Amino acid sequence: MLQAKAENKPSSVSVVSGGRATPAATARSALPRLGAAVRAGALASAAACATLSLGCGPGAMPASVRHPLVGSAAPEFHAESTAAVTVGVPGTRRTRVTVIDFWASWCASCSRTLPALDELWRDRKADGVAVIGVNVDDSEAAAEAAAYELGATFPIVADLGQRLTGTYGVAQVPLTFVVDGAGTVRWVGRDPAIARRAVEVLLSERAGARSVFE
Repeated sequence: MLQAKAENKPSSVSVVSGGRATPAATARSALPRLGAAVRAGALASAAACATLSLGCGPGAMPASVRHPLVGSAAPEFHAESTAAVTVGVPGTRRTRVTVIDFWASWCASCSRTLPALDELWRDRKADGVAVIGVNVDDSEAAAEAAAYELGATFPIVADLGQRLTGTYGVAQVPLTFVVDGAGTVRWVGRDPAIARRAVEVLLSERAGARSVFE
């Protein structure tokens, strides 16, 4: 059964009085130690990024939840949305990234996920990002009503028999898949902010590249 779930600058004074170090001299003597500390901190931060996969670099894909489809080909499908538009995987000639979000009207977390993904779609659809919502309710009317209430303007597919839900191995909603232009599932998770990061990484990776579907 599906479940919901002010930088301080040293003084420029350089007068020496009574053999005591001036503020400027003291600051100069501290510079080598300060530089060493800064370098050590930078190295530690870089090591943390590499070890923990924190996504510190511009091209780092954020970590996914554990799912068998990560790194595998996304199951192909084409379905008619509630607006009578055919959507699916692979996408159209201009599709660079496809985001597939499984959701339900009774899912509290989905009420936060859908508006965030709609903002992502509106911001990035001109760049070849497609967002598809797959609703797991028992009726198309419930899917349409919930999507309208949440302000989702991207295509919604009503998965009445939960065929797609089973094919994608969805046991809990919301669950979002980010698929690259080659048809590979690159990220799976439940946080729309991290989904956006994954999309931005893929757009950066494929800047100037052509989709395999062209």
